[in-house]
Amino acid sequence: MKNYYFDNSTTSFPKPKEVSEEMYNFLMNVGGTYGRVNTKRGKETTQKIEECREILAKKFIGTKNDANIIFTSGATRSVNDILIGLDLHDCKILISTLEHNAVLRPVYKLNKNKNVEYEIIPSLEGGLIDIDALKNIIKKDKISLVIVNMESNISGVIQPIDKIKEAIGDIPLLIDATQAVGVHEVKADEWNIDFITFTGHKGLLGPTGTGGFYVKNPAKLNPAYFGGGFGDGYETPFSVPEIYEAGTPNTVGIIGLLAALKNRPIWNITIEDLVNTINKIENLNKYKIVWSKNKDTQGFVFSITTDSISMSDLAHKLYEDYNIECRYGFHCAFLAHNFYKNSNGAIRFSFSPYTTKEDLKYLINTLGNELW
Repeated sequence: MKNYYFDNSTTSFPKPKEVSEEMYNFLMNVGGTYGRVNTKRGKETTQKIEECREILAKKFIGTKNDANIIFTSGATRSVNDILIGLDLHDCKILISTLEHNAVLRPVYKLNKNKNVEYEIIPSLEGGLIDIDALKNIIKKDKISLVIVNMESNISGVIQPIDKIKEAIGDIPLLIDATQAVGVHEVKADEWNIDFITFTGHKGLLGPTGTGGFYVKNPAKLNPAYFGGGFGDGYETPFSVPEIYEAGTPNTVGIIGLLAALKNRPIWNITIEDLVNTINKIENLNKYKIVWSKNKDTQGFVFSITTDSISMSDLAHKLYEDYNIECRYGFHCAFLAHNFYKNSNGAIRFSFSPYTTKEDLKYLINTLGNELW
């Protein structure tokens, strides 16, 4: 029986075959280190890592400044690096209603340890940020930073980042683009974004342990950790990206990520297909659907919930009886579930270029069965 993988918001599967091939080749035949080396293998490794940085910048982040793409282990590390590097204290910041714990928990620590007050920006029914409410907040308060989840990992709602930045003006904006990069267009330069965090193993289809962040103005961001690097003496020379990448990088992971960036599959489904799927599931009158309520602001993820059965029991039944892999619970985003009033959590379905229209039909038919 075919396996139906609908858990791409957790990590994408499958990957392009070139990802494992290039990682294997690197480990078995290249194996060089990154940086200032005079060996052939070292130069090849460095060239590939810088090629990955350049492709990320120009094709996926939307900036001409590829040196301002910083490699980390992923989005969670990137958020922490930025919040630590900004040295926030005794100030106020804003976050959206749909933030992942990768943002919420570091912000909570800043609140407890650095006297950083945070306020949640009101959202409209489907989850879009209320721009008028945002404007009113920044009129009455001095805000040091605004953080926005570009695409919700619960509902798939996509925020109008350009309008949000226009509304807040010179206030720095940090975009968590974990779910969006590789799936939707990101325009760092055009939108004048200050910080963008991303991961490599979701929409970019690369291996886990890869990702990073974009910083528009490195002069305004201190490094979060130190060590290694070039130069003599106690102080780390300020050179971008090196100042933010102390230590040996995940070379084999970045080689795999580069392969994913260069071997992008074509999507088999469209947003229209997804919205049609949502509507048909909604017409079953068995589930509450958590989505943006608008195809123009919808990504390739949505959730369902019901009071008729626990989310864990339903997810186990979908897997054991129908070979459907999905994610249940609160998805590391209880703030978002609170907004959508999902007191029992939800089951999330998230898709990739490898998802087919037949897969979506199977999901609809399965959810229409007697599952409890």
